[in-house]
Amino acid sequence: MQPKITFCSRCRGMRSGWNKRYILHCLFCKHWLRKSSRFCGLIVIAAALLMAFPAPSATVFLNNPEQPVYKVSSQKRVKQVDPAAVAAMDAFLKQHAIKEGDRARLAESIVTSATKHNLNPRLLASVMIVESSGNQFAISGKDAIGIMQIHLPTWGRTADREGINLFKIEDNIDFGARILKNYIRQFGLWEGVKRYNGCAAEDPASEQSVPEYVAKVQRVYELP
Repeated sequence: MQPKITFCSRCRGMRSGWNKRYILHCLFCKHWLRKSSRFCGLIVIAAALLMAFPAPSATVFLNNPEQPVYKVSSQKRVKQVDPAAVAAMDAFLKQHAIKEGDRARLAESIVTSATKHNLNPRLLASVMIVESSGNQFAISGKDAIGIMQIHLPTWGRTADREGINLFKIEDNIDFGARILKNYIRQFGLWEGVKRYNGCAAEDPASEQSVPEYVAKVQRVYELP
C-alpha cells in the first residue's frame, strides 16, 4: 500500500502519519493551522462542555428522563425512638400473647406514636390489645378496621383526606393515638378511653358494653 502524501505550499510534500516532519507541520505550519482553526475550536468547546457537565449517573434519571429523582438528604431522617422503651414495650406485648412476628414492629410503632402524641405507651398498647389483639387486618361488624379499630363512619373521611392507610400498622396506630389523645384531653383519662370505644357505638347494646370495655383496658394497663 502506497503511503499517503500530504502537500503543503509551505512545507511541500510529506508522508502523513506519526513522523517528525508531519508532526512539526501539524504543530507549527500557519497554513495548516489556519485551515483547521475552526475544527480545533469546536473540539475545545466540546471538551469544555464535557468537563463542566459530566454525564448523569443512572440514579439521577431513575424513572423518567424528563423528571429526575433526587436523593433525600440523610439529615432529614426521623430520629429513632429510645431502644430501651421499645424493648420494654416488646416485653409488655409478649406478656399479652402478641405474635412474635409482629411484636418488634408494633412495639416501635406504639412507642413512636405515644411519644409524638404525649401518651403513655402502655395505655396505647392496652387499647390496641383490647381492640384487636394485634391484628392489623381486623374488621368488626360495626365498620371499625385495623389494629386500633378505627371507626369508618366517624373517621373514614379524615383518613381518606389525609392519605392514611388504615391497614398499615404505623398509620393505624398513629391515627388511633391521635384520636385517643383528643378524647383524653377533652374528658380525662378513663372517660377518654370510654369515648374512644363509644365512638363506634350506635345502639343501646353497644353503649352498655362500654364500661366493660374500659374495665378490660384497665386490667391490661395495670397488669404488673
